[in-house]
Amino acid sequence: MATRLLCYTVLCLLGARILNSKVIQTPRYLVKGQGQKAKMRCIPEKGHPVVFWYQQNKNNEFKFLINFQNQEVLQQIDMTEKRFSAECPSNSPCSLEIQSSEAGDSALYLCASSLFGTSDYTFGSGTRLLVIGKA
Repeated sequence: MATRLLCYTVLCLLGARILNSKVIQTPRYLVKGQGQKAKMRCIPEKGHPVVFWYQQNKNNEFKFLINFQNQEVLQQIDMTEKRFSAECPSNSPCSLEIQSSEAGDSALYLCASSLFGTSDYTFGSGTRLLVIGKA
């Protein structure tokens, strides 16, 4: 009984943390077939001009993808043979898009925002992408 109550309490607290997140990511889960387009969105914390996208694989390894400051790209990786693209337009959600999904793209994609880009990142709850079979 005590274990069940503890689990329930932890789940409630985790849920509250996600609901109170100041960075909003959608969708929470995304299932795509190989070759399909996958698009995720992020609304950064109000007043945060710096936005980051990361990929966290099944081994919990973080990979930096891209970051923006005031809608301009500051740094980015090769964006995986140009299959990945991202934008962060003014007054609209930022987005990360995979043009042609591959099984290796299955991961948790995290958006974070910051006031200065050097510390105090606020992370969204993430988008869990699962790429299955053929489109």
